[in-house]
Amino acid sequence: MMKNWIIQILIILLLSAVLAVGINSIRDDGISFIGNWPSRTAEAGEMILPPSAEEGDPPFISLDEAVALYQSTDNIFIDARDPEDFEYAHIKRAINIPFDYLDEHWEQVIAEMDKTAHYVIYCSGTECESSLFLGRYFRDEDFVNSKIFYGGWGEWETNNLPIEAKSSEGENQ
Repeated sequence: MMKNWIIQILIILLLSAVLAVGINSIRDDGISFIGNWPSRTAEAGEMILPPSAEEGDPPFISLDEAVALYQSTDNIFIDARDPEDFEYAHIKRAINIPFDYLDEHWEQVIAEMDKTAHYVIYCSGTECESSLFLGRYFRDEDFVNSKIFYGGWGEWETNNLPIEAKSSEGENQ
């Protein structure tokens, strides 16, 4: 009796798999079985956008644009990651405004910030949307010169750009 159930389950699974493969192969937007999947990494000069980006969000910038803005001391880089991540390593000269703790500290933070200054907001990279969410806060509070570097910390560090990091002794390098 139990053996019949197992055979029936296996037949149903096999038929489901064959049907799924068949439908996938005839659809124009089917999933490729061999590579050629959409990538979340940028080609040189290409900009990465978060999946939940919407019209009206602050402008997104590429790594090249972020580097150009970094070279001008008129731009303030804001790290939206948790304080522990920021303390471990961050873009040199960046300040930390962790999005996850924003509700607790926003009134203090906004009182000390110039709404006309130029801000570049980043977080961990393509696996993190804290920069997008913090950018929306800035937009809603009328910070008119905010940009989002969605490639973030991951892209910056991968390209060996200026960072501040804790040494093994716990001091900043």
